[in-house]
Amino acid sequence: MIEYYKRLNKGEKLKKVKSFSVGCWINIIDPSNDEVKFLVEKFKLEEDLIYDGLDIYEVPRIEEENKKSYFFISFPTSMIKNDYVSSFLIILSKNYFMTISKFKLEIFEKFFDSKKNLLTNKITTTLLKIFFFLSNSYNDKIRGILKNVKQNRNRIKRLKEKDVLDLVLQEEILNDYLSNLSSLDPLYRALFKLRLIKFEENEKEFIEDLLIDLNQTINSCKITLKTIKNMRDYYQTTLSNNLNKILSVLTIFTVFLTIPAVLSGIYGMNIQLPFQNINGIFWILIGFIFCIWTIAVVFLKKLKIL
Repeated sequence: MIEYYKRLNKGEKLKKVKSFSVGCWINIIDPSNDEVKFLVEKFKLEEDLIYDGLDIYEVPRIEEENKKSYFFISFPTSMIKNDYVSSFLIILSKNYFMTISKFKLEIFEKFFDSKKNLLTNKITTTLLKIFFFLSNSYNDKIRGILKNVKQNRNRIKRLKEKDVLDLVLQEEILNDYLSNLSSLDPLYRALFKLRLIKFEENEKEFIEDLLIDLNQTINSCKITLKTIKNMRDYYQTTLSNNLNKILSVLTIFTVFLTIPAVLSGIYGMNIQLPFQNINGIFWILIGFIFCIWTIAVVFLKKLKIL
């Protein structure tokens, strides 16, 4: 699907137009092979790079080919089943701004909202604001996970298996975020060295701010991951200790049952045994068993096993 949008003046709404014109935004979602060929012929694009842009697992990077800049960007998304980050491609040329993705991501719906007075012909400004929105999206997602983790931490002694599975899932999401955020750092720094795009001084300062925000987001991600790891370790340790206690109780219970079982087994044999003709031998044996149990309990308490 190929769509063309345009907004040239502040205050205007983002309008969908029928065909390409200079200064428009070209949005391409899951193009067919024929559409890819059309893009290659019409806009002189690199076919291999287009297909790289359709790979949702592509690593963030920048390529410059044939007077065009290709930006491979990763974005946190909930639009793809079993994946939490998707890559998409931004292509900058002198006459247009193009985005290519395998799926329709939230960034296209939110970033190009009619309330945001972004001009499609201001290419470098639009690119930097996409990066800004990208950083905020990662930051919001990580803050949401951190908030949920802190709520679980406050009731850590009452965590259930489902809660632990949720923590493991959140840890997996954060690892995906961290991997892609770490790749964005060299990408942002490479912006200063581009041959085809020259940023103004205020835009360079904006990029430096993006780097600061990115490092803060990475630190937040690492802190959240560490918190989850500590919670999982605590849960596993607690679970192991509880299991050891249960096994200890069962072992002690088994030992206590063994004593009367041995005596009853001995006096159940059909042979002559000591004291078998004494009146009240049953109660004597019961008392003997209780004495052994009492000694055992006192001994185990001194060892702090009970």
